[in-house]
Amino acid sequence: MSIPKILFAFLFISTAVFAQSEAFTYDMEGLHPNYIVLEMEGMSQSSLYKKALAWSKTGNRTVISSEDGKKVVFQGEKENAMCFTLMGKKSCNALRYQVEVVFKEGKYKFDVVSLEQYGPINDTGKKGWFPFELDKAPDAFYTRGGDLKKEYTETPQNISDLFNTLNEEFKKGLAKTKEEEADEGW
Repeated sequence: MSIPKILFAFLFISTAVFAQSEAFTYDMEGLHPNYIVLEMEGMSQSSLYKKALAWSKTGNRTVISSEDGKKVVFQGEKENAMCFTLMGKKSCNALRYQVEVVFKEGKYKFDVVSLEQYGPINDTGKKGWFPFELDKAPDAFYTRGGDLKKEYTETPQNISDLFNTLNEEFKKGLAKTKEEEADEGW
């Protein structure tokens, strides 16, 4: 094999291996990828940060922390975000998430920091927020053979959709022009 062919094969394989996905998935191994990097052509780091900071304060979101011009950590909640079936009846719980967004010139990194579920805590009957594992799906979701239990058929997609929709809304918020922002305040 010639050197150019070897070099081409190496470049092709490394591009495929290290390519950044633009969508989150949730399965037995948890949420992946760990983060998503998206290009925002023509936007400065400062502009991305300012728009992200403003967007993170809208709706049911709050800014947890920020580092001027570099990153924003925000938290939000979504009602009826995670659904499952118990004794033949569909039930949905609220989810609370934290996301860290880091900015560089013309791009941002969207990193899911944590996820919490609102529901019954153990067998006490009391309800509250409790952590939801992102590194690995709870054992309760899958059979020993690795198949998704019928009670949780919607759950992995609910979690993927939560973060993919959130990232899409975030990206749209960053891409808004000044005219579009002014129209919203009519």
